[in-house]
Amino acid sequence: MRSFSAIIFLIFSLSCQLLQAQNEPGYYLFPINPGNQNYLAGTMGELRASHFHAGLDIKTGGVSGIPVHAAADGYISRIKITTGGYGHVLYMAHPNGSTTVYGHLSKFSADIAKYVLDKQYQEETFEIQLFPGKEQFEFKKGDVIAYSGNTGSSSGPHLHFEIRDANQRILDPLKCEFPEIKDNITPQIRSIAFVTLNGDARVNSTYGRYEFDVIKTQGINRTRVPITLKGKIGIEIYAYDLLNGVYNRNGILKTTLLIDGDTIFSQEKDRLSFGNQRNILIHMDYDRYRNGGRKFNKLFVEDGNTNDFYTTPNKGYVFDDSTHQIIIYLEDTYGNISTFETEVNKRKVVNFPDPKIDEFEIYRDHLHFKVPNNGTPALISLYFNGKAKTITPYREDHRVAYYLWNLKNGLPDSMDINGNIRKTYIYAQIPSEREVSFYNHDMDITFYKHSLFDTLFLKFEKSYDSINNLEIFSFPNEDTPLKSSVKINLKPKNTYPDSTARVYGIYGNKVAGYQGGEWKDGEISFIARDLTSFTIVEDTVPPTVIPRIINSRELYFKIGDNLSGINKINASLNGAFLLMYFEPKRDLIWAIRKDENIPLKGEFILEVEDNTGNKTVYQRNL
Repeated sequence: MRSFSAIIFLIFSLSCQLLQAQNEPGYYLFPINPGNQNYLAGTMGELRASHFHAGLDIKTGGVSGIPVHAAADGYISRIKITTGGYGHVLYMAHPNGSTTVYGHLSKFSADIAKYVLDKQYQEETFEIQLFPGKEQFEFKKGDVIAYSGNTGSSSGPHLHFEIRDANQRILDPLKCEFPEIKDNITPQIRSIAFVTLNGDARVNSTYGRYEFDVIKTQGINRTRVPITLKGKIGIEIYAYDLLNGVYNRNGILKTTLLIDGDTIFSQEKDRLSFGNQRNILIHMDYDRYRNGGRKFNKLFVEDGNTNDFYTTPNKGYVFDDSTHQIIIYLEDTYGNISTFETEVNKRKVVNFPDPKIDEFEIYRDHLHFKVPNNGTPALISLYFNGKAKTITPYREDHRVAYYLWNLKNGLPDSMDINGNIRKTYIYAQIPSEREVSFYNHDMDITFYKHSLFDTLFLKFEKSYDSINNLEIFSFPNEDTPLKSSVKINLKPKNTYPDSTARVYGIYGNKVAGYQGGEWKDGEISFIARDLTSFTIVEDTVPPTVIPRIINSRELYFKIGDNLSGINKINASLNGAFLLMYFEPKRDLIWAIRKDENIPLKGEFILEVEDNTGNKTVYQRNL
């Protein structure tokens, strides 16, 4: 595996070097302000919320309209306009088989812009995808093909730039050593975490996941406190890279883990496959990210993780009681290296961790809980359809006793803790890689073959919010990511109008996140990408349409919707289609005339419809 990755890396590096020798200063030109120092807001492989970042995010000084240059000779092979994703984006094919991508553009070059506008009017749509012929839009290296912007899901003006190989795999542009980017700063290591991967493993005598701060002394990053590890343990690290002149926390190209001198894990994110992007959710610690925002990189490969950039995959390391040396090397694309080093099981541990759980939690495949210890630890009874099973603590101190139950040995429906009965709401063990359906009197859920990364212990609870008159269907599995969607069928007790009531997510105390759904026989089915809390709400309020600028040259409107969100925007002038540009980040729409010489005069009709069919019609004679 290592040799194959090395060959791929060598081929790409040699191709860049060969092309540089043919056409100095390199085959690919830096697309923004070439020849001047540039700054990046994002790099290849950076851990984002739902994907690995592809290519580079190039800063444009907080403004739009910076000329974007063709990185090499080639032709425009694909054009796309959408309100999300890369927004206005160009794909350019090159003679060496690669493709470069330019995203979040504010506008295209004049000839491309006219072509796109004609097609939008021809197909009567704002969002569009086009595939021009090879000879339609040819450009030389350095030609201006577009202008930078903030379209799509961009959170600020910048240019998104990618290089893809002939198989559309994303390559690291910094491998071509653009002189416009400077970096002599080593990656920054902030925390390390140790994870118990089975019921026998312990971190400082405790089951679960525990983080330790890192300090840098004499150029080496180390933990502040002693650590003991026993059994099968996974290691995670929170780190990021910095580049000269900016403070953005960027991705790290290469990570290597050595234990007792042996390389047991290594990864190099110099190429990414789109089909594996969802694997980010188990490549990083998803639970930790949802409950604090930090993205810890796992230095072990979970079941179900099909990423192909692990040159030495590792499923976890088994520690015995002897002293072990752990070394981690982090290297950025420019060869700057940071080192973490520690020895475990060497010094006596004084402070043992206290798991941050209220009463109980499901961590990996175990039920883990703690109970106050008043001198004699309580015997905990777990109930399985009325039958009791008594368990004893695996660890205790003067305050608390800790208990562990392997859920693969049975799913308790409740537990007796010092006479207090607690329901677990664990309903089923759902295997991965199989289609499985679960049914009860409140809901049905279908897991498809590729819905799960690994086994899921399904939890469910039905409740009622009497203040807001909401039925709440909760799947307390939010910290377990789904690989792909599931189908959920809710069986409400209340009666809802089929035409306007739909499913929404609940985040905190807020109803948000339109899910949609289809009604049949008083039940509503929908497709979900996350297991969270859902409710059913009726939306009868039409969208708002507020005129901002109305004259013969410009038509601007601010639009909005209180609940389900905007679904359709249609406009006409004297009965003919009129293109409306939609910018969701600002809730603005405005007219784009096909011919700027023809004024906006006559009968104007604007229809804005939300996702439940509520419609607002604005009509005016211009």
